[in-house]
Amino acid sequence: MYLPNLKHLRYLVALHQHQHFHKAAQACFVSQSTLSSAILKLEQQLGCQLIERDNKSFLFTSQGSEFVEKARKLLVDANDLVNSAKQQGQTDGGVFNIGCIPTIAPYLLTDLVPACQQALKNLRIYFREDTTDNLLHMLKNGELDVVILALPIAQRGFESLVVGKDHFFAAGEPKLMAKFSEKQDYQCLPEHSVFLLSNEHCLTKHALSACKLADTSRINAFSASSLATLVQMTAYHQGFTFLPEMAVKKGFSKAEGLTIEKLSGNVYREIALMRRSTSAETPIYQKLSAILINLLK
Repeated sequence: MYLPNLKHLRYLVALHQHQHFHKAAQACFVSQSTLSSAILKLEQQLGCQLIERDNKSFLFTSQGSEFVEKARKLLVDANDLVNSAKQQGQTDGGVFNIGCIPTIAPYLLTDLVPACQQALKNLRIYFREDTTDNLLHMLKNGELDVVILALPIAQRGFESLVVGKDHFFAAGEPKLMAKFSEKQDYQCLPEHSVFLLSNEHCLTKHALSACKLADTSRINAFSASSLATLVQMTAYHQGFTFLPEMAVKKGFSKAEGLTIEKLSGNVYREIALMRRSTSAETPIYQKLSAILINLLK
């Protein structure tokens, strides 16, 4: 029995991703004819039709789409196998891709990058900032080696290591904050005075859950796309919001005239380093974990 060529599987996965022969060929650095011929050979080897073709278009068959998902997982596992073998017993050399969510990246990377440069001198590290959903998709597909994000999230197919806690702070217009500070009671806040990030940012869900803010009448309909915009809108509308400790420690929002104070009740989000369940716990992963734990003490 002949097993499929991994290169041919990669061509098929690329075609499914780009839905265009020329773009898929460019992504794989081969000619369009090479890619097309390889997929035809793959179909002949498997004895099944993966793609329905006509002169101007193509369509993946149901069997073809199912095969692509299995091929994608096989390629990720093969990549993990090779990387694991290369990294056994060493913490330098090669490339390592790290993903990080936007409510962590700007405040953590200023310390993480120099720490990695010192501890992992010969390792070429690339950082990717994106939303939790996008990062997990890239991690699943092998485009990232690990991601740094906030728990809780669904972890099917992934393993996580909690590397620190990030406490929540309240920030708001000084008079409003003075009233809130007496009992830290959200019912004292005016309607529509609480400003939050858009739903694609998990910080909003984590803050509402941790702070038990159930009264949606207090929440403004406006949603910000970044912490910078969130602070600006909170200051402009003399409102109230939540900020993560790592942003506060970096002096974030001080210039906007907001009063900032730590919330009572030990309210925080957990920061985790996440990898695929199939990934080996290499010296690079162990070293990176130790760096993050030290930075987030």
